[in-house]
Amino acid sequence: MDLSYQEKSILGSLLAMVVVYGYYFASALRHIDHVAFDSASIGRLMFTVIAIIVIEIVYHIILAIETRPEPKDERDLLIEGKAYRNAYFVVATGAALVIGYVIVASLVRDAAPTRIVATPFLLVNSMLLFMVLAEVMKLGTQLLYYRKGF
Repeated sequence: MDLSYQEKSILGSLLAMVVVYGYYFASALRHIDHVAFDSASIGRLMFTVIAIIVIEIVYHIILAIETRPEPKDERDLLIEGKAYRNAYFVVATGAALVIGYVIVASLVRDAAPTRIVATPFLLVNSMLLFMVLAEVMKLGTQLLYYRKGF
């Protein structure tokens, strides 16, 4: 399979995001009953963010050395625009869902004490999940359009 520089860049970023954030969210799900962030949760979050930054920098340096970067043309900008549109839809949907959950949890809590709670740990991780899903959607859309020959 012959991939362009942009496709290699997108594929590497997509794989890094799925692996690193997949591990983080699998770990966060085990601690979903936490009400607030403890030092271990903050440490995991910081490690995840630092790990993805380091992986991306190292990968793109190696990619730039091995493959000559191509300048962006009109097609690249069009693909990027469509990908950002899809990512924005995911983030907006996620924000609406989180806001709706907070409202419902607040209304239910006032009516009767139940297990529906909107803890800071849950809300922060929910928003982070939707931001990561938006980035995965953006990268996936770009990769799909490049592969289709758009």
